Amino acid sequence: MIETIDHGAICMGEPAGNGGPGRSGPATPAGVVHALARLATGADAHRRGAGAGPVNRLLSALAGTVGGGRAHDPEFGGALVVELARRYLQAVRDHARGTAVPRVWQVVLDAWADPGAEPGRITLVGAHALVGHDLPPAVVSTCTLLGRTPGPAERGDLQATVALLAYLACDAAGRSADAATREEATGLELVLARGEPWRQAEHLWTVRGRPSETERDRDALDRRAALVVRGVLAAGS
Repeated sequence: MIETIDHGAICMGEPAGNGGPGRSGPATPAGVVHALARLATGADAHRRGAGAGPVNRLLSALAGTVGGGRAHDPEFGGALVVELARRYLQAVRDHARGTAVPRVWQVVLDAWADPGAEPGRITLVGAHALVGHDLPPAVVSTCTLLGRTPGPAERGDLQATVALLAYLACDAAGRSADAATREEATGLELVLARGEPWRQAEHLWTVRGRPSETERDRDALDRRAALVVRGVLAAGS
């Protein structure tokens, strides 16, 4: 059986190459909002290649807030959100094609493929995946792209991003019709804001010139995030 890949997941809203050297996809927070808006109908219909509707809305809300100037450093904060979206959209595209994706996104996107998936719980696991898996390497990529070294200013924007993602996810999941999802949403902010993403980003920065070590550590991030996501999903089954 051949599944149709949503066209928006391939184009990701902007012409290829706008994301920087060797990159494709949205180049600005506004571009992220536009790209995700194009996927909205397919995502809410659980169409393969359009992403998970709750995660799309979470990222779109994050990009819209940063795009409105709410960041400690607009250049870094905006570029970081664009990089987060780029990683997510790449996973969506690869998942649709049946090629390898990070374990954590395989779990999240497979869960959303079920039309009976509870949106609030998908929001929770999407937030865990973005913060626990994508955010640390996104900091490294963004610093590299902007010619920066991770420091207090970049840490401030990472923490602001985590806090905003937690708030948005808690708000969405807290309105769920599922009591267990609402209960789990109350602890999300505490779990995500423990400082782990920054420590992981700093570590990945120190090993960035050692490919085998970097690959091993990123694989560990993926495995850890996937375990958390599977646990959250299992708790709601």
